[in-house]
Amino acid sequence: MKANEDDGNLVFSYTPLYTTETIGMDVYYRDTITTIIKGLQLDLIKILTIFTLIDFSSNNFSGSIPKEIGELKALYALNLSGNAFTGEIPSSFGNMSSIESLDLSQNHLSGQIPPQLSTLTFLSHLNVSYNQLTGRIPTSTQFSTFPNTSFEGNKGLWGPPLTWDTTIVLPPPTFNGSSSNPNSGDEIDWDIISVEIGFTCGFGIAIGLLLFCKRWRNWYYRAMFNILFNTFPQLEHRFGTEGMLT
Repeated sequence: MKANEDDGNLVFSYTPLYTTETIGMDVYYRDTITTIIKGLQLDLIKILTIFTLIDFSSNNFSGSIPKEIGELKALYALNLSGNAFTGEIPSSFGNMSSIESLDLSQNHLSGQIPPQLSTLTFLSHLNVSYNQLTGRIPTSTQFSTFPNTSFEGNKGLWGPPLTWDTTIVLPPPTFNGSSSNPNSGDEIDWDIISVEIGFTCGFGIAIGLLLFCKRWRNWYYRAMFNILFNTFPQLEHRFGTEGMLT
């Protein structure tokens, strides 16, 4: 079913369907409707009675989403997008064990995404984009299959599948009152740079002394030869100290 434009809160009432066609044991609704399921617009001509769907999209419904919707355990698809709903997503939605498509996008919903939604094993399409949701996105095998477009437009949401470019999450401020971001590419590590400069200068000075100071060069060679002769005495008998220096 799909509701018409309304300026009030969403209120449920039961209206029996009176136009049906029986073929054997199957019952079809003869009403033709256009609905959006899993992000696709579909024109339904004949509808099986077991096909349960609620589409209240693109209306002016406001207020909180009724938590009683979560008791519709046989519901296949729920589309409440394009309204003005406020408040949190009811945690009772975790009871809709048969739900495959849930679209709550383009409302004014706030708070966190209920972790109960991560238990909906049949949920293959979820869209909560462009709300005011906050907190970490629940982690589960099911949620890992949803694209980042399912969560975009919520500045307070963070965690996979959102990337660092679409979320603003900074670590706690340091003692000097500034926030440090370990992923920032503009920050210079002066400790590493000072070590590299010191090593380069020391190495350059040592090489320069060996090249341009004969006294230092002879002293260095004698020290190295003494180490070699102490380690390998046979070298001293074979070459001699003077022979190694010439």
